[in-house]
Amino acid sequence: MEIKFLSKIIPITLLFIFVISLIYSCENKKKDYNNFFIQEPAQDVKSTIDFNSLISLNESNKKIMEISSILFHQNKPIPNLSLILKIREDHRKNELNLKVLTKRNLIIMPKPIYNLNINSDSLQNKNSTHYLAKLLINEIKTQIELLEKIKNTTISPDFKTYAEEAKIMFDNNNEGLKTSFNL
Repeated sequence: MEIKFLSKIIPITLLFIFVISLIYSCENKKKDYNNFFIQEPAQDVKSTIDFNSLISLNESNKKIMEISSILFHQNKPIPNLSLILKIREDHRKNELNLKVLTKRNLIIMPKPIYNLNINSDSLQNKNSTHYLAKLLINEIKTQIELLEKIKNTTISPDFKTYAEEAKIMFDNNNEGLKTSFNL
């Protein structure tokens, strides 16, 4: 009888010691985790990327591609057709570069929503090529201003390089348009 009693007490005692040691170890671990602080790095507001500028740049880029396509497909003589094609191609490359850059920096660009604000009566006019060229020049100026803003507000070397290279390309395109269309 005594052996039966001991055979029951020993496992219960071992189980009790095991449970007590588990509780004690959990309490010690809890003390370690209570002293742990999560610190977020301070953000410099001036150094962040202005997402509105990126969205506006994307929309402006789409407008330029569409205006240059309309200008290209007109049945009227265009002074420098190769320049219009170059502008359209430069802006396609710019769109791809911007997509790659935003994807690499984990920025989601919404689908652009824009209105060209083209007067349909002006397209039927004999000076429609000049009208579209002026629209194109104004939109490129807008893009140059946005690129300058992006270049000045970001600390990201990728965005700075992108803005500088695109600005030079668009400045050249803008000057070429002005001289070709005598504007």
